[in-house]
Amino acid sequence: MPRPRKLPTRARTSLTRWPVAPEGVRIMRKILVVACSLVAACETVVPVSPPAAIPQPPSCAGKSGCITTVIGYGANELPVEMGALGYKTPMSHPLDLTVATNGDVYFVDWNNHMIRVLDAKTQTTRTIAGTGEIGDLGSGGAAVKARLNHPTDMHFAADGSLLLASWHNSKIKKIDLVTGVITDVCGTGARSFGGDGGPAIKAVLDLPSALVIDAKGTLYIADQANMRIRTVDTADKITTYLGDRWVTDTGKKDGVAKIDDKSRFVDCKGTPTADADKFQLVPTVLADGTSGFKRFVNPAGAEVAMAIPLVNKCPSFGGDGGAVAQAGVAWQASQSAIPNGKMAIDKDNDLLYLADSMNHRIRKIDLKTGIISTVAGNGTAAYAGDGGPALAASLNAPLDLDLLADGSLIIADTFNHCIRKVDPLGKITTFAGTCGSKGGFEGDGALATAAKLKHPYGIAVDRKSGRVFIADTRNHRIRAVEP
Repeated sequence: MPRPRKLPTRARTSLTRWPVAPEGVRIMRKILVVACSLVAACETVVPVSPPAAIPQPPSCAGKSGCITTVIGYGANELPVEMGALGYKTPMSHPLDLTVATNGDVYFVDWNNHMIRVLDAKTQTTRTIAGTGEIGDLGSGGAAVKARLNHPTDMHFAADGSLLLASWHNSKIKKIDLVTGVITDVCGTGARSFGGDGGPAIKAVLDLPSALVIDAKGTLYIADQANMRIRTVDTADKITTYLGDRWVTDTGKKDGVAKIDDKSRFVDCKGTPTADADKFQLVPTVLADGTSGFKRFVNPAGAEVAMAIPLVNKCPSFGGDGGAVAQAGVAWQASQSAIPNGKMAIDKDNDLLYLADSMNHRIRKIDLKTGIISTVAGNGTAAYAGDGGPALAASLNAPLDLDLLADGSLIIADTFNHCIRKVDPLGKITTFAGTCGSKGGFEGDGALATAAKLKHPYGIAVDRKSGRVFIADTRNHRIRAVEP
């Protein structure tokens, strides 16, 4: 049996880097504990054959609103048996999933560094990318022989290929499902910021956590640690669409509180510190332009040194009712972060929905007008508001979202251990799980609203059947809710 994989220990992130209220610090500690558990799991996962007797989960056939397990049996393991039935397939922290037009369910096996698929006809699983070994090898070759480093999100392109956000590789990769070849399509692998206006393959990303494609073929990337959404057009040019990386802590971003390449300096609390035109000495040093390098200046305005790229950024909320280019988001930026900021586009390709995870809100961008607004969440990390307006409700680090056929928005309210639903009239309810609980596993074969989940990170809707698939991440299962 192969030895367990040993990975480098990752540095913890100081909570003092996050300009949040005391209750926010408490929530952030919980989030970092989960992040550390995800990283720690990489060091203990070993290849294991499934137990001889694994009970088949209860059937939900013909039961509307019923939940059951379709992949996994709760074991945090690396599989050795390909072609096993879904419910007999072990995995380690499934993080994301997407459903093909034929009903096949593709899922990210996060801590096994693999992309796998459940065949809709046979209900068996197989690996399509990754060997189970961490790394960044194999571009241009067979995907099943490639090494990945914590892939996080997937989306089908118009040509049927699968685009993949490979988080700790700081790259976007493409898997040709016909030939089985994997290639790098965006990012050099360096963790920083750069490349706007140039070819995507030469761009620099920092923990790209999510992606989505609109009807025109434009690729939207959540460049998480850079706190930006970036776009890659059909000519392969990358640009920044939302965010500017050095932004305010809270409130609307206007006047001196907005930072761009040639504007004014503020600290992470939004306090003005200097006028850029006079280049006064400031207590907070920010990156200069798109280069990502810090410039120090003396009171006379002379540049005295250039330092390494900026490694800590201020989270932001602002811009509602204004242009998306002036808005800010709050995503984690440290090495011990968890993937934030999943996205979805509506069926008419008019609206882009965004999980503004550390602001505990869901945002909406009108792709025609470029106006951004909030559709769910009041900014408080808690559970509250079911049965009322979504804007008055409390969410707790929502990480993923998708849309039902009627336009309802479903949200992975991850740290409330549940899935929420916002109907077209803006009312929020619980869709699955027991919101506000400590999380757990129970309820297969019964109503989803009576079940227990544990940190559900991902959700996906089967457009044909209407089934909703949930990555029940810390239960190491994928579960399905019947329409």
